[in-house]
Amino acid sequence: MIDEQVLYIIGLLLVMLYILTGFDDFLWDIVTLFRRRTYKRQLADLKKLDDTPPKLLAVAIAAWHEESVLGDVIDNLIESVHYPDSMYHVFLGVYPNDEATIAVARRLEETYENVHMIINELPGPTSKAQNINYVITQIKQLEKEKDWHFKSLTIHDSEDVVHPYELKMTNYLLDTYPAIQFPVFPLMEMPRFRNFFKNLTTNTYADEFAENHFSTMVSRYSSGAFVPSAGTGFALSREVIDSFGDEDVLPKDSLTEDYRLSLTLYQKGIQMYYPLIQVPRINYNNELVDEHIATRSRFPYTFKTAVKQKTRWILGITMQSFKFREIFQTKEMTFAGRYSLYRDFKAKIGNLLVLVGYPVLIYFFASLFWDLPAIYPKYSLSWYLAVVVTIMMLERQLFRAVAVKQVYGLRSVFFACLVPPILPIRFVWGNIINMVATMKAYHQRFFGNQTPAKKEKKQKRKADKQTNTKKFAWDKTEHHFLEKDILKRYHRRLGDVLLEKGFIEPKVLLKALDSAAEQKVTLGEYLLSQDLLSEANLLEALANVQHLQYFPETNLSTYLKPEFAELFDEELLRSFICLPILQADGAFVFAFTDKTPRYAADELEQRYGIQIATVYSLKQTVEEGLNKLYSGDVSEPVIDIASEHYQNQQISYKQLLLVRAYQEKTKHTAEELVFAMGLVAPLPETIVEK
Repeated sequence: MIDEQVLYIIGLLLVMLYILTGFDDFLWDIVTLFRRRTYKRQLADLKKLDDTPPKLLAVAIAAWHEESVLGDVIDNLIESVHYPDSMYHVFLGVYPNDEATIAVARRLEETYENVHMIINELPGPTSKAQNINYVITQIKQLEKEKDWHFKSLTIHDSEDVVHPYELKMTNYLLDTYPAIQFPVFPLMEMPRFRNFFKNLTTNTYADEFAENHFSTMVSRYSSGAFVPSAGTGFALSREVIDSFGDEDVLPKDSLTEDYRLSLTLYQKGIQMYYPLIQVPRINYNNELVDEHIATRSRFPYTFKTAVKQKTRWILGITMQSFKFREIFQTKEMTFAGRYSLYRDFKAKIGNLLVLVGYPVLIYFFASLFWDLPAIYPKYSLSWYLAVVVTIMMLERQLFRAVAVKQVYGLRSVFFACLVPPILPIRFVWGNIINMVATMKAYHQRFFGNQTPAKKEKKQKRKADKQTNTKKFAWDKTEHHFLEKDILKRYHRRLGDVLLEKGFIEPKVLLKALDSAAEQKVTLGEYLLSQDLLSEANLLEALANVQHLQYFPETNLSTYLKPEFAELFDEELLRSFICLPILQADGAFVFAFTDKTPRYAADELEQRYGIQIATVYSLKQTVEEGLNKLYSGDVSEPVIDIASEHYQNQQISYKQLLLVRAYQEKTKHTAEELVFAMGLVAPLPETIVEK
């Protein structure tokens, strides 16, 4: 027979521990609930984003045995991103002893001008921090060669679905914030009863990240607390990177280098900006929706891999990144900052409470049906405390439900928080994963990993069983990526660009989408037929969708050179409806139209022995340019710093066209723009030490 007094003490101690570790969270939630009002509906001003001259941005991705996903990830990024492809460069950090990943990276480098393979100086795997740090050194080397100046570094993982507007938003926010962390929302299948248990583990990530990145991170930022980096989807300004001098930016000795870096910045007075911002977009059902600018990624599907990943997180964050005394000893840290560190620290305690809590809960439910001694006698102290704990638990689930609804919708709320009510399976399973991971983290903290001999023997047995199709990154987490038909949902559409450019109002676009579908015509055809859009605006938008440079009529006088009339046959150009606009070192840039024959470029290259790049323009613009060119109504264009760098092949024709376009849009000089955009490195005396 169970001793009732012992049982009562166990129950009392348990609820007291729950209150001690969770009541402050309850109060924090209530207090910060009102601080996040401005975050409830933060819609991006697309016009401001588009009017901001694009800065030169770097994206770094560390890859170890990622040949199965890396190609699709980069193809999707290049295809979907709403940012000029000449103004961002992707750097793939690979290892000399990873030939399969090198082969994929080399194919990407050959396919895209803005993708670069960086082969590490060390054999892999080292660590993500070492890999990225080496990539940074090579980015700086490229800058010396090109006389460029990258304005920020964005770090992503090799399985991320990068949001189409992330780089554009980064470019805009860099004018105000030195460090930016975008939300991370895990990908998951549409939840149904038939896939509930198959996706049980990975969907716990969706629940936790929704709660953390929709609610907790916002509360931390709005209260001035410490905002940790999520390890992916975060950008560091050039000023932040330069503040490290010749030292490593990412700490190589940390399991969670991203957390440690953001804590270092916070201690320096730099808080990560956390933008929970939405943009209007056209979804795959041709509907106008508001979508969070967030990194999407698949997370582990099995209990074992989830525990493995979370063990590293818990060990790195709660046991390695800082010590308990630092919470109180660190100078110039606000109360909110200290409390946010305390919340992270106590996770290694709170996660273990379920070890006792769930057996007690099972006993409690059993006592409702069988004649067992009550663990929480009615109206006793432990009973009242248990009521408090129950209220705290329901409050936490309510906050989670709101977050899941905002990120994934009502269907996901049902499966995450109401199957069954009060104690959802996904909630319980997530707690069990965290508990086991915490226990393993403690084991590694105090006893270390397995001996090399034992580990090598175990790995050899495992390797004999595994097929060559299973790939692991950093010997941590198996990576998967989405199918191509699903990835198309993230690609830019005509409606997205029309909204971004301010060519149409959202309400007008929504009606046009419905009407175009009813009449079974394309959106562009419908908008032109109803005089809702000019042909020039439609052509510019279509060029953006297809990643083509658009050449407007206003720029004609800036480009036309008298010698072009002597170099090219007028009749041939008029028949092709094309116009030469730029020339550097034997290569020419021509403006083509939708009426230009597809073979025109090949014909011109063969006849004149030249290389040709093309931009997109209206037929009227090309014809007007030809008229001016062959009537002699042109003069030598002004030579400025932008044209000089183009002639010296330090910037591309795409970058030059962007400078000219933003000269027209912002009324800034070419010199002001090339420095602001990072196309020319600042002079040494203009660099301010941070």
